[in-house]
Amino acid sequence: QQQQQQQQQQQQQKQPQTSQHASSPLLPAGTEDLDLKTNDNAYHVIGALLTDRLLPKLDAHPGCTHYSLDQDDVDFFNGMLPYSVRRRFVDAVRYRLQLIKSGGRMGSAAGKAGDDAGWRRLTMQCQLLGLERMHQNVLLDLAQSVGKNYPINLKDQGPLAFGAAANGTQRQQQQQQQQSR
Repeated sequence: QQQQQQQQQQQQQKQPQTSQHASSPLLPAGTEDLDLKTNDNAYHVIGALLTDRLLPKLDAHPGCTHYSLDQDDVDFFNGMLPYSVRRRFVDAVRYRLQLIKSGGRMGSAAGKAGDDAGWRRLTMQCQLLGLERMHQNVLLDLAQSVGKNYPINLKDQGPLAFGAAANGTQRQQQQQQQQSR
């Protein structure tokens, strides 16, 4: 029995830290069943965590067509978001993009136009960062992402992704001009 327990402990130590929910200060234990497709609050918390960390990379280099992560970013995301949550977030972004394209509204935000616009803007920002992709997605490739270039997605982006601020609109116009060259 002791040998079996030691083997189990060794196997647990070999598992990546990203699968251990208790190590995530953002998410309490038991979040593996969290439905990010319909839970606007959870979607917003995780989406804001991601975009707050990644969008400044675009702002730092106006007109850029890609971004990359450094080791601090990887450590941050590994510590904050287990792989299963990152995977479900990607699925939720894809689902919510389909809702946007079809003109649909979300559950708890369906009665509040301001909240509805908030998750839509966040979803478009996630699409800009390529967080809906199955390949070349920083959330799914986190283990190999240090220094790797991840293309941004300017397709179907409008002021919604950047917000209503003039500087966001200017950045979008600069990026579209750079892309058309």
